[in-house]
Parts: sequence; structure tokens; C-alpha cells
Amino acid sequence: MIYWFSGTGNSRWVAEQLARMLDERLIDIADAASRKQFRYKLSPGECIGWVFPIYSWGPPPVVLDFIKQWHIDEYEKSHTYCYMVATCGDDVGLSVEIFARALGYIDLNAAFSVQMPNNYILLPGFDTDPAAVEHDKKERAIPRLDNIARDLTRHETTTDVVTGKYKWLKSRIIRPFFLRFLMSDKRFAADATRCNSCGLCATICPMHNIALDTSGKPQWHGNCAMCLGCIHRCPHKAIQYGKITRNKGRYYFKP
Repeated sequence: MIYWFSGTGNSRWVAEQLARMLDERLIDIADAASRKQFRYKLSPGECIGWVFPIYSWGPPPVVLDFIKQWHIDEYEKSHTYCYMVATCGDDVGLSVEIFARALGYIDLNAAFSVQMPNNYILLPGFDTDPAAVEHDKKERAIPRLDNIARDLTRHETTTDVVTGKYKWLKSRIIRPFFLRFLMSDKRFAADATRCNSCGLCATICPMHNIALDTSGKPQWHGNCAMCLGCIHRCPHKAIQYGKITRNKGRYYFKP
């Protein structure tokens, strides 16, 4: 089985490709958590896969929160292969170590990273990739997934990720600051001159954190995963994060 979480579609696409290649079932982490479905049983020979985006050089908090309550019945360490595949704009820092520690009694046998188009736009200096870079990343992801699927089929024990420079600084200093001060939906708002009350943002929010008010405009309610699905998929570019995103690009995965 492959557990996945995605905001703008990169990780969902990767999970779907691997599920097709490996003939694995897919588990939507956000949906499972909302239904309080945390207990699972493996079929004979079934693997445990995790696919998620990188949040400030670490796994998304929503994934780590799910794992705290997640349980595999009749888990056999010597017979179960477990792996993670992280999507990232550039590098993953110490994400493998953080995730392996979060798994607890489950051994992480393999870890991979796949570079995909950038979607983080909420800080100065961060924006979506130019069209040519976006296209190139998508093209290179296809053979990359072929290689990952090959290694997974062989149950290789490997760590094949781009950690990047200053990984300790990024994951141990910048990431805690990000989690404490920048995981907030308080600055999200919809421009009333652009919003047509279509409700797409509320529909696609994996945390069910958005609802339309009496005027038909979206309101955020403090349970945000910061996946940025709402801001990137708004068809009228009505959603902004303060003033910082007004002149920035928008991105969500399109095949």
C-alpha cells in the first residue's frame, strides 16, 4: 500500500504512477485521518510506501501527525519492506532521518527524492518555476520514477535523495522556526473583486479547513496543512497570502 499526501498534485501524481507500476493500493492520508482510519493490515507480500512533499526540509506535519496514530496489525519486521518517496523543488535536507525516527517500530528500508515544480510562494524570494524549468522537471521525473520503481521491485535497501547544502541548518534551525511561526492560515484571504464564490477552494482543501461565509467568500478556520492547494488552484487568482503573493505565479500539477 502507498500512503500519500499532496496539495498541488505533485505527490499525488507520483503516488499514482508508482501504484500503477507496482500494482499497489493507494491511501489518501488526509482522507484517512478525517475518517479516523488509522489501523491497517498488510496483504501477504505487501509493502508500505509513503509519498509526500517536503515542507521546509522535512515531512509535512499532517503526515507526521497521521503516523502518531497509525498502526499496522501483525507487522513482521523481517518480512515487510517500507520506503518513502519525497517530492521537492530542489532538496530534502534531513527529511529521511526525521521520517525514519517518526516511523518508530517500522524500519525504513529505502528513501528517494523526486524533483518537481516549485509551489511555495509565501516568503520573499520564493516563487513558482519558469515554464521551461517546470516542463524540464516533469520530463525528468518520468525516467526517475522508472528507476525508483525498479529499485522498489527489487526491495533495494538504499537512500537515494538530494540532501542539498547546509542540510543541518535547514532541517534543524530553519524548519523548527517555519513550523512554529509560518504554519498559519491567518493571512489567507480572497479578493472580493475577483472571487466568484465557486467554492473550489473549500472542495479541494484536504483538511476541510475552508468554508464559504454568508457572502459566499472563503474563510479559513485554523486547521491548515499549508499545502497551498487553495491559493494555486483558484481559477481567478482571487486568493492571496497578505500582499506577498500578489505578483507571484500559480502552479498545480497538470499531466
